[in-house]
Amino acid sequence: MKRKVCLLLALLTVFSCFLGCMDLLRQQVKLALNPYIADYTGKMTSVYSESEEEGLKLYQKLFDPSNKITIQIHIPKEEIAKLQLDYYAFRAQDKNMKSEIYRKADLTVVIGEDRYEIEEVGIRQKGNLTYYKPFAPDTGIPNLCSYKISFDETFDDPDVYGADVKVWTSDAERKARKSRTFASLEKLDIKWNSCYDNTFIREIYATQFFTQSGLLVQKISLAQTSVNGDNYGVYDIYEPVDKRFLEKRLPEEALGGDLYKLLWSEYATNGVHTRNRIGATYQLNNSYGIQDNQRAIQYNFNIKTNKKSTDHADLIRFLRVVNQDSITKEELESVLDPEEFARFMAALYFCGDPDDIRQNYNNQYLYFRKDNGKAVFIVYDNDQTLGICYNAQDDCSVFDPYSNESLGRKGPQQNPLIRKTITHDALPELAYVRDLYADALKSLAESKLLADDKTFLAMYENAKALYEDDAEPYMTFGNQKHPFFFSLEDRSENKDVIHMSFARFRARILETYRAATP
Repeated sequence: MKRKVCLLLALLTVFSCFLGCMDLLRQQVKLALNPYIADYTGKMTSVYSESEEEGLKLYQKLFDPSNKITIQIHIPKEEIAKLQLDYYAFRAQDKNMKSEIYRKADLTVVIGEDRYEIEEVGIRQKGNLTYYKPFAPDTGIPNLCSYKISFDETFDDPDVYGADVKVWTSDAERKARKSRTFASLEKLDIKWNSCYDNTFIREIYATQFFTQSGLLVQKISLAQTSVNGDNYGVYDIYEPVDKRFLEKRLPEEALGGDLYKLLWSEYATNGVHTRNRIGATYQLNNSYGIQDNQRAIQYNFNIKTNKKSTDHADLIRFLRVVNQDSITKEELESVLDPEEFARFMAALYFCGDPDDIRQNYNNQYLYFRKDNGKAVFIVYDNDQTLGICYNAQDDCSVFDPYSNESLGRKGPQQNPLIRKTITHDALPELAYVRDLYADALKSLAESKLLADDKTFLAMYENAKALYEDDAEPYMTFGNQKHPFFFSLEDRSENKDVIHMSFARFRARILETYRAATP
């Protein structure tokens, strides 16, 4: 009986592989006849490498706004077909599942007049609400997709790549790939303008609020992006928040701690699917663990470093302290730097993103320093910012900086740390944090970033001069809802303002801030 079961499983495996090959063949035939997507039949023969010093210099050039950046993705139709099948294979198991399988492409990056060719990088789609298949199966029209590029992918896991597994000619060659970086980065995130920000620079400008406040924040730049020679428009490129990000910004003694990505989740810490979806509210019912997109499992706190060794002790201690009914000054300062936290919340306030950790319990990294175990707060995916809103209910420009509400969730503030420190309901013993927050708000309100429009306009005009000719892609994509163009005006739809101009947002949020300030 056991032998029969094993034989049956083997036959099913063979049949499944056969069906997978047939699906791939069908997608390849479709793509071969697809007039909307160009093919790439070349192959880079050069081997890209850089020293640590060269990488750091290139990193500065890549994120220098005075340099025009061009990202050229060269990917064979065969690999596009695999990305399409990866999308369907994972979505068929669960609507929230996302493939983390990298497919092969060559990459050209042009920085100013300098051209860099990186052979055989890994590429996959990324995103949450903007996670799309590469093209529509019925029409063949491509979709705008956001991508993660891996410079160190080895493609040699047989459980992932099967017959496509890469066989390295030597251990030295594989080791070189595993340690390869570009501009000192192991990965690079490339995102299309899914918020239809006509200025193209709001999220980049918002990073300056954090930089000026002495906080950790990703570097972001614009890049004209093409796939197989076809212009896909102006994308944002992002430095990932990872170990290399931390190494560039923290002293050596602070490195080696636990880094978490905060998300909405339906899973408990023990991996049980609760079907009760909750945000990263910092409450004791928040879950933590290792995110696995390929099984549609994500936690409120997803560990990104020390995955095999952490006991989550710093996170557990942090959550226990901020959830106490009464918190002393000493207890609070044992888990965070109150001045740093106040500056972080002030920067978030003036960004006005309805999808952040305060308004929607989302889009944040939390890092615990190795030397003292204190939390460091890092924003990410801050794209609905500085006037980007989809309806009047999400308008952060009229939100009281000391409110005990959550604008994005339309209810009382659930984050105990925020509620007990900077709102009207702050604990008396922690009122000093609200004073620090007020000082940080005042500093930003009076800074050149908000005092007038000049700094924003200068950045806008620079971006427009570099990228205006590339803003409109070569075709209207399947998932494209609006045209792309540079403008400083409000963006309206059906007589409703969906995005307000930066000038109007700045005036409104400063008016709201001043009305709430004694």
